[in-house]
Amino acid sequence: MFDFFTKQKKPLFEGLCDIHNHLLPAIDDGSKNVAMSLDMLEGFVSLGITSVIPTPHVYQDLYPNTPTTIKNAFDVLIAETSKIDCPKVNSYGAEYMIDEVFIKNLQVSMPSLLLNNSYLLVEISFFSETTMLVQAGFTLLQNNITPILAHPERYHSIKTIKEYKELKNKGFCLQLNALSLLGHYGPEVKQKAKKILQEGLYDFVATDAHHLQHLKILQNINLSKKQGIQWGAIREFQLTQFS
Repeated sequence: MFDFFTKQKKPLFEGLCDIHNHLLPAIDDGSKNVAMSLDMLEGFVSLGITSVIPTPHVYQDLYPNTPTTIKNAFDVLIAETSKIDCPKVNSYGAEYMIDEVFIKNLQVSMPSLLLNNSYLLVEISFFSETTMLVQAGFTLLQNNITPILAHPERYHSIKTIKEYKELKNKGFCLQLNALSLLGHYGPEVKQKAKKILQEGLYDFVATDAHHLQHLKILQNINLSKKQGIQWGAIREFQLTQFS
């Protein structure tokens, strides 16, 4: 296992695929235009990230994206990335909000914007209960789709390690927002993230970058020895699932 505590010279994100970010231009609360997206790609390079899967929001109330709108934004960006040296951006997914609209749509068909043809990145409102999340997760798993819960440390309704373990037992993967470890979302979220990491409950790590500054901030992460061991385990698994 790679020991980040003793080899801090190697970037923590070295060789990873970033599976949660808002890189695509002018489609949600992330990049505002192509130029901003290209700046972000340079930021990914600085972190050692070698490939990126953009995951714009699909949220009917705020960002009612569809496979078509997302593909259009992807195509616009790809036309520009061919001119520069940057991480691979070979595919795209989405970050689906689990709400009444999602549940209703789930009764008709499965979401199509998967990661690596088998994972679905999902979120809930930060103050929502987990009832619909669990319901959606059950249906997705019945259809051979594994839900990845984005930034679980940020949800106010999930408070204890026991609750996170219960979600894992129900088939959910958990994705750490690396920014949480730096207190970007406040001290309470930071402490939850550190605790979940030290318990070894995260499956994936991602930037959730919305702009270049997020990627610059992530260069300041420092891990304790125990955190470094757990990060290394996440990294090894992530490398087997995404390239």
